[in-house]
This record gives sequence, structure tokens and C-alpha cells, in this order.
Amino acid sequence: MRKILIFLVVLAVFLVFRVQYNNDPKKIISRLNKQGGFGQGELVYRINLLGFIPVGDAVFYAPKEEMLAGRKVYHLTASAKSLKVVSLFLSGSADLDSYIDKESLNPVFFRQKISVRGKNDLVREAYYDQAQSVMTLAGVKRQILPDTQDHLSAIFNLRRMDFEKVKGYDLNINTNQKNYSLKGSAQPGQIMLKGKVYKTVLLEARISRRDKNPYHKSMMSMLLLKDEGNLPIMIKVFASGALINVRLIETR
Repeated sequence: MRKILIFLVVLAVFLVFRVQYNNDPKKIISRLNKQGGFGQGELVYRINLLGFIPVGDAVFYAPKEEMLAGRKVYHLTASAKSLKVVSLFLSGSADLDSYIDKESLNPVFFRQKISVRGKNDLVREAYYDQAQSVMTLAGVKRQILPDTQDHLSAIFNLRRMDFEKVKGYDLNINTNQKNYSLKGSAQPGQIMLKGKVYKTVLLEARISRRDKNPYHKSMMSMLLLKDEGNLPIMIKVFASGALINVRLIETR
């Protein structure tokens, strides 16, 4: 009984430490400084379930300028995969590509591939006709709202906002069937670390269906480093009763 009690106490201390570590922006900034600073190429994030259980890594790649169907676009790419330590229980990966018009910054084409061991790959491709407010998915046309975004283009556009002027935002998002709203506020702040001031912006948002469906809601917060191009260093998502913490661990 005593050994069990000691084990539970040690476990509780460990969990508290992990939660505090994963939610401390100073530790994130300190780690990146030790690695050489803040790059704007590949951004590597650690995904933590419930705020303390590491389950995967995600990589956001630098935007590339390309041509798509005769128009200039930014090609955004991201990928995620489960860590080896959890691969015995769950092995999966995801690849996302977004092509956004260079002038309007609205998506033209979005592709998502999800792979889970033992199952067929799930591939979703969405074509956007922003002028006609139409999205085509699996050959079916669906009505969308003006300036509809996908997951990657939404983050891209948030990073380009001037939050000294913008205090609130409301983005339309659709990559599947229903139109969603990403609506929230921006709160400026700062972090003092070893005598240096880091300006921050805390974005807090609610994600919900435009048709007011009460069963499809989630909350999100994102902490940005303002002077590093609104660099996201920590993201929290609360959906379906579970908390997911995503923190920046490396820039390349």
C-alpha cells in the first residue's frame, strides 16, 4: 500500500511538471534561443494529448510561390505523424496541402491525406471557386461563404494580420461540407526573459457551425510572437471533451 501511494505521488508530481512545462511560453522561447533563435523555414511542433501526453509531431513548411492553373499561388504544406513511443497503440500520419491565390489570399485547392495503420487512406480534395462562392468536393458542388478558408490558409492569414489594428476576427472555414466560423479576439501582451522583452499576441477563438448547430463547437487559443512574424509558439484546442496542447519545439 505504501509503495502504491509513493508511486501515485511521484506520478502526480511528474504530471504537474509536464503540464506546467508544456504550458510555459518562457520555456518554449528559452529552448528555441538555445537552438539558435527563431527561423521562418520549417516549424516543428510537439502534439500533447490532455496537455501532457506526447503523441505526435507536426511540421509546417515555409510557403512556396508556384503556378497553378495559370495563376500565381502560395503553396502551403504541413504534415503530422505519431511518435514511435505510441506507434504500438496508434500509428498514423496526415499530409495537408493548400494552394492559395497570391492576391486574394483565399484557397484555390486543398488536399488532405490521412493514413492510419490497418485502414485505407482517407483522401479529401476540395476545389474552391471563390468568385461563385462554390466548393467542389468529390464531384459535388457546395455553397460556401465569401473568402472561405481551409485549415492552413486560415493560419496563414491570421499570421499576416496587424493586431495593433485588428482586435477581432471572424473567418469562414470549409474543407468538408458545412460552413464553420473561426471567431475570436486578439490580446497584446509581453514576456520578459533574461532582460529581453518579447511582444506577444494571444488569439482566443471559438469554432462553430454557421448554421448555429449547438453540437459542433470547439475552443482554440494561439500565442504568437509578434516580432517574429506572428510566429505561433503554443496552440491549445479543446474539442469533444479533450484538450490538445501543441508547442513549438524547433525551427529549421
